Amino acid sequence: SPAAGVPGAAPGPYRLAEWWQRAAARIIDSVAVGVPVTGAALLVGLAWAGAQSLGGYDAVLLRNALIVTGIVAFTLFVTYETVCVKRWRRTLGKHLLKLEVAPVSGAGSQGPIPVASMAARSALFTLPNLAAGSLSWVVVLWALLFVPCVLWPLWDRPNRQGLHDKLGGTIVVRTD
Repeated sequence: SPAAGVPGAAPGPYRLAEWWQRAAARIIDSVAVGVPVTGAALLVGLAWAGAQSLGGYDAVLLRNALIVTGIVAFTLFVTYETVCVKRWRRTLGKHLLKLEVAPVSGAGSQGPIPVASMAARSALFTLPNLAAGSLSWVVVLWALLFVPCVLWPLWDRPNRQGLHDKLGGTIVVRTD
């Protein structure tokens, strides 16, 4: 069957993923990968705070530790998703839900996805981590990205893409 809703889709086993499947995969990744990544990022942030404390920078200790934590978390999340999608076309969550990232230009079939596209796709979705030094900026960035990245696939036609998919030139397909 053709990739549902993809213009010019060639016959093949791929159909576009449903919104709930994508959301469930993201939640699985957020728990299974997010907890260890956040723990590792916090350890680096605390080590940074300890080094700053020894240097006498106590006035900005917490803010700087949070900034370092956010940068490390951002880097680890982007690396995780980029490597997984490049190597297997899926993250752990997508694997469990039988989903795969495919190039939109390939009409849902397997084809090359440039590493820069995968990194940009992940970076946009993970952007709020970079504002970890300011809770208000995290909330603002998350609010600004929630609709275009998370909810947009609910009504986007024909490819059910979020802004991060459009940026990366990708779609998410089912492989079951």
